Amino acid sequence: MNKKVIFPAIILGLLVSGAVVWKTGVASAYFGGSTEHQNEMTEELAKKLNISSDQVETAMEEIRTEHQAERKAEVSTKLDQAVSDAVITAEQKQKILDKIAENQSQKSAEKGQKGQNRENMEQWLEDNGINADKIHDYIGFGGRNGQENRKSE
Repeated sequence: MNKKVIFPAIILGLLVSGAVVWKTGVASAYFGGSTEHQNEMTEELAKKLNISSDQVETAMEEIRTEHQAERKAEVSTKLDQAVSDAVITAEQKQKILDKIAENQSQKSAEKGQKGQNRENMEQWLEDNGINADKIHDYIGFGGRNGQENRKSE
């Protein structure tokens, strides 16, 4: 085989493998999810691939963006079902989508505040007349980790 084909194929394979690890949270779990440790992982991956860390970061950002778009489409579909099931209104669906977009744009500023973010989201849902426990069944946020649902069953 030609080196012009093999080398890019290896690079692509390593980038995809890195993306899978990154997406599944193994890297974040291992490194504690801190920006400092993610930067270290980016540097290590760049060295192993013999490419710049900017190239690794660009590839990872593209992957994050793709996954966010996939998640948004998935959530929208599930929210359509929640509207059909009369759990929320179409207006509430749009508010939820807007809130998710807002949260994604603020995600870097909110790292390390998961408990606070959960409380803020629960309050936001309540303020907008959305039952957190019921919406959790559709899109996975809101509710109280299913604790109240299990108690009432």
